[in-house]
Amino acid sequence: MAVITDQAADKLGWNAIRAALADELVSAMGRAQLQALRPSDNREMVVRSLESVSELLQAIERNDLLPLEDFLDIRKTLERAAPAGGWVRGDELEAVRKVCRAARRIKKALLPKSFPVVSGLARRLKVLSELEEHIGSIVDTSGEIRGDASPELRRIRCRRHRLQGLLRDRLRTILQKAVSGGLASEGQLTVRGGRMVIPLRAEAKRKMRGFVHDASATGRTVYLEPAECVELGNDIRLAEAEEAREIERLLREATVRVRHNLPALDTNQTLLGTIDLLQAKARLARRIGGTIPNLQEEPLLDIRNGKNPVLLLHAADSMAVVPLNLTLGGDLRTLVITGPNAGGKTVAMKTAGLMAVMLGCGLPVPVHPASTFGLFRQILVEIGDEQSVEHDLSTFSARVTGLKRMCAAACNGVMLLVDEIGTGTDPAQGAALAQAVLEQFTAQGALTIVTTHHGTLKAYAHEAPGVANGSLSFDEQTMRPTFEFRQGLPGASFAFRIAERMSLKAAIVARARALFGTAGASLEALMETFEALNRQLQDRLASPLKPKQPTAESDSSRPSRSGAYRRPGRARPAPKVTLQPGQWVMIDQGDTPYRILELDRNRAIVSFGNMRLHVNVSRLKPARNGTSEKKPNLQRQPPKARIDMRGSRVRDALVELEQFIDQGLGHSLVNLEIVHGKGTGALREAIHARLKEMDSVASFESPPLNPGVTYVRLA
Repeated sequence: MAVITDQAADKLGWNAIRAALADELVSAMGRAQLQALRPSDNREMVVRSLESVSELLQAIERNDLLPLEDFLDIRKTLERAAPAGGWVRGDELEAVRKVCRAARRIKKALLPKSFPVVSGLARRLKVLSELEEHIGSIVDTSGEIRGDASPELRRIRCRRHRLQGLLRDRLRTILQKAVSGGLASEGQLTVRGGRMVIPLRAEAKRKMRGFVHDASATGRTVYLEPAECVELGNDIRLAEAEEAREIERLLREATVRVRHNLPALDTNQTLLGTIDLLQAKARLARRIGGTIPNLQEEPLLDIRNGKNPVLLLHAADSMAVVPLNLTLGGDLRTLVITGPNAGGKTVAMKTAGLMAVMLGCGLPVPVHPASTFGLFRQILVEIGDEQSVEHDLSTFSARVTGLKRMCAAACNGVMLLVDEIGTGTDPAQGAALAQAVLEQFTAQGALTIVTTHHGTLKAYAHEAPGVANGSLSFDEQTMRPTFEFRQGLPGASFAFRIAERMSLKAAIVARARALFGTAGASLEALMETFEALNRQLQDRLASPLKPKQPTAESDSSRPSRSGAYRRPGRARPAPKVTLQPGQWVMIDQGDTPYRILELDRNRAIVSFGNMRLHVNVSRLKPARNGTSEKKPNLQRQPPKARIDMRGSRVRDALVELEQFIDQGLGHSLVNLEIVHGKGTGALREAIHARLKEMDSVASFESPPLNPGVTYVRLA
């Protein structure tokens, strides 16, 4: 049984991923394998595929590309070559030769490399140099038989060319005499029925001995083979027949050689298609920033900083795609996602489902490497309008049919995704039916993600064991979604607020509120209040330090602050200064002025435009221009979550590292990526040592499958 149907996978966005993969392929066999690509629940197989992609991704990062070239699918050619006595055309033999050449070049390129998995595929390739050379000796790159394919063919062709030259000269002489005698107009020699002829006026055909082979469409011209040239023409036809027999002999002989190597050729083209598809996966992973998360036997989702792959394919800036942090598994079996329309509920659900499909197909996904996924035996999807006229199903009937199928399949190891559950019928009855279905899904152990606007399902998710709320946040000031997913929190629909913002008549909105009822209004108001309180809490967590206003007494009784700015490998004392909120300062040796917003004993929060930084006080010194209240009119640079230090000296790299961490803190980034390469490991060790010293770094790691990169999580 398939893990997911093609139709369901396409609803999650798999068709866009498949199209992107097709753009990266170079061979027809690779495209054939892509068409057959389906997710697997076999962990060993998936891990092996991901390891192969990881190896090729490392090669691409080093610009070490495989010498893959386009080669045709030769399966039908091999079928025609299999029967004894059968033979194939020259162009088909050339396709076989290209497969032989590709196998030889790929094996030569891969075997010296330290790619345990991909090199294992290369070792299975069989080099068929003798067959490749033999085919190349009888056919050219266009599939035509070479003139020197055999001594006999060379002799026959030389004789045929000589006879054709004699015949052409004789016919030109006859045609010139016919033109002079008025029997023919100006014309050229031509061929009719495989015989060389001259064009004559129709009325003159009896004035010259010969054989008429054809006439023009108007009937005014006939094409005649003069009698004196017939014998020479016959000699040419005999030479052509002799040439055809020799060509057939050569093709039959080459086909016998192909027949003796059928198993190896079949295996080679399959392996080449596999390697082509693996390289396409690696190229796509690089485009979308794909990584390999932890894979476990138990079906679960722990997505950290995951981004929708389809959005990344179409986004001009990957930083504009809002990351998703979502957990489902263990005791938590069902997630109910709520929030306003167009707020990203369906996208969040599709992101989780699409990533599960991609991993099952051996594709890295754009998440933090600390994320964890399980593999699923089956993924069922109910998204969109499934109305069917030919089967006499309404939208609601079709949805019930889908839910029925899900109820039958629900169990541990199955993922269920339902968009807008309980819609298409009476809202109260639809909500009740949806809750009953979710209770069934949860009891049977399936992992379920649903989206809804039903308020009763929010309450159910809050109270029921194994079920949790999730929501997409909404900016009440602008009345626009932020697309930020929040686990464990229900979301308000903001229907009335949005209607007011869009200038719907106040009387209509007021009447709608009255019709909505006191209980419903109270629940919606509670959700909106909860949204506001949660946002305030997040703001407080983002700015935990309280400014200490210095008094005259404290200033006189306490010694002034002193500190030192850090430099890689050394530290020197900075001049003693007195710092206070509102003061303009510089960081280290920089020339950009920052303003102190909040100040504690050892830490300060400083601002530059819209950017805030948490900085150790010892790194600050007063700005040269004093404490001007005028804000600097400088353009803010976009934040970088990734830095490439390959080739840098350790001393310079550590300076860049501190600046990189500072700008990440200033832009409230959580996860950063440092590319340092493998090399001797000296640069990586120096970076890791410095990261251990930084209070702002919560954790960091270099995954075994990609040791050339360190992933940093900021505190």
